[in-house]
Amino acid sequence: MTLATHATAPRPITTAAVTLIPGFFTAPVPPTPLVFNAQHDACPTATVALLRFADDIGRAVGYDREQGGRLIQDIFPVRSHELAQVSSSSKVVLGSHTETAFHPHKPRYVVLLCLRSDPQAATTYADVADIVIHLSDEDLAVLQTNEFVTSVDPSFMSNGEPDAQVRVTPLTATGEGWSLIYDQLLMRGTTPRATTALSAMHHAVKHTTQQVVLAAGDILVIDNHRCVHGRTPFAPRYDGTDRWLKRALVVQSLDGIDAIERVIQTQL
Repeated sequence: MTLATHATAPRPITTAAVTLIPGFFTAPVPPTPLVFNAQHDACPTATVALLRFADDIGRAVGYDREQGGRLIQDIFPVRSHELAQVSSSSKVVLGSHTETAFHPHKPRYVVLLCLRSDPQAATTYADVADIVIHLSDEDLAVLQTNEFVTSVDPSFMSNGEPDAQVRVTPLTATGEGWSLIYDQLLMRGTTPRATTALSAMHHAVKHTTQQVVLAAGDILVIDNHRCVHGRTPFAPRYDGTDRWLKRALVVQSLDGIDAIERVIQTQL
């Protein structure tokens, strides 16, 4: 079932690409942090619980250029990021995207554990199986070429690291169905036909986008090969009661990946 962009998906969700597990975490949660502190975990019990869950479905990994390579990342609003296209933003729509669309070693799963909810902040998602239904045969053919580039996620350039234009193929047919690489704001076509096909994909993603507001304790598992995700805007208060998630990025195997103690190295 496809819902309108501003609808909220019914609970629970279980599809080929997205799974919601309500009430996974029930321990007490301290006030939401205001700033990132790499030396202090404000809720270590949640970190341990999420890491165990992530390692049950694959291997949790970090990325050397994002949050210092942390395996479990905190997501909460940061005042200086309010209007940025990063997970710690708040007052803008976080555009639909494949996690680390530019990276050669993208996670298979994005796992979100909600510690504190905000009814305004819905997680958005669109399943590639729904998206391709709205694309013409011509656009499908073009989207299976490498006539597209995407730039580096802003969260990977927080310490002045350089941007890059990385060639990507948005759609790939696999034995499991379609695999998708997409970034609403960072991807562009390099030929006229690619620009046209990407515009068609933008419309298809918008048309098939659904939403879920995570409640405290919920876990949401997103298949990053088959589903794009984002977030609606919300108004932060910076008083310890703001929305707070912990996030795990999970690969199926570290074989063939350049990683140091599960921290994937970024070489573009």
